[in-house]
Amino acid sequence: MRIAVFDGWSGVAGDMWVGALLDAGVPLAPLAAAVRSLQLPGVSVRATKVLRGGLAGTHFAVDTAHGAFVPAATTGIGPRLPLAAGHAHRGLAEIEAIVGRAELPAAVVADCLRVYRAIGEVEAAAHGCPIENVHFHEVGAEDTIVDVVCACLATHLLGVERIHANGIETGSGTVHTEHGLLPVPAPATAALLRGIPVRSAGLPGERTTPTGAALLRTLVHAFDTPVRLVAESIGYGAGTRDDADVPNLLRVTVGATAGAAAGDPTQLVELSCHVDTATGEQIGWLLDEVLRAGATDAFLVPVQMKKGRPGSLVTVLVSHAQEESITRLLLEESSSLGVRRHEVQRSVLERWQETRDTALGPVRFKVARLPSGVVTARPEDDELRRLCAAHGLGRGDVLRRLLG
Repeated sequence: MRIAVFDGWSGVAGDMWVGALLDAGVPLAPLAAAVRSLQLPGVSVRATKVLRGGLAGTHFAVDTAHGAFVPAATTGIGPRLPLAAGHAHRGLAEIEAIVGRAELPAAVVADCLRVYRAIGEVEAAAHGCPIENVHFHEVGAEDTIVDVVCACLATHLLGVERIHANGIETGSGTVHTEHGLLPVPAPATAALLRGIPVRSAGLPGERTTPTGAALLRTLVHAFDTPVRLVAESIGYGAGTRDDADVPNLLRVTVGATAGAAAGDPTQLVELSCHVDTATGEQIGWLLDEVLRAGATDAFLVPVQMKKGRPGSLVTVLVSHAQEESITRLLLEESSSLGVRRHEVQRSVLERWQETRDTALGPVRFKVARLPSGVVTARPEDDELRRLCAAHGLGRGDVLRRLLG
């Protein structure tokens, strides 16, 4: 499986995300063409090689009719800077219209809208108003719209199946916004990072922005999860500030997972969730459905949950390729509020199926070779059911005739 791993030791911002992917090999030309299709007058993009703390990276910049974009927010250290000229206050519908008219793959448009809806939801909650009434300030500006579009498009062009992120730094201190002086992380950023492991190592200023947090929440599949990776390319995306002590860079490593090739039966993901509000019929249907969707195995264990309620621990074994779709199925259909996952390794016997002639006719057997070399065989359960119905025999009688 081809994956990307972001290392955010100096935080995550939209321009850093795009810069990292450009540095890893994504071409600038399709991003520039997409920006032109947004039909934002006077807006263009460029990428330049820069040094941050002595290390090289790519800085992605947005030029507008008002000149090159300089971030409006400051760290709260030193004098307050004025907000950048030309920052419009756009609503969600207006931003969706801008993105919708662009020449972008449908999947990229969907990702862009998911990013902005994620921001809109936390802003609406913070201000106690419907999402339709939210007016985006900094994140509604032309430069941020371009950052979101280019980040989603560059991720799409990277062609990875899964994205991981590690060590997300939030920063410290305060940040100046149109709502005044706010602590780092700002309320919108903090809400978007809910459930995501982050750290604050004392780096001054805002290190992860609302745009960066929304990209993490929308596009990343796993955080701080060990992964075995054979690297193909590595890119560094540069932020605007240049710190001497900590290079202001976001690193992305692109490659293939090691030891988890497609179809490898020894490398699986175990998904599990607790359920105490579903009926027995719903649980039975769920187990059948995940197996029908391609899970390797699925089972449940009765458990005693909080407040003395009986419940079930549902466990599903899946391949890496099926993890996302079956996780979504569990969240949609199980009534559980979350799904846990961890990677597992298993030892697998050599196995195959073969049809054997028996006293009851041709029967399909499951055959396996033990480590000692001994071969064992047992009729498939579906075959036993078929023979019981066809001959009017009990299960034990059928087994004796087949194995006796």
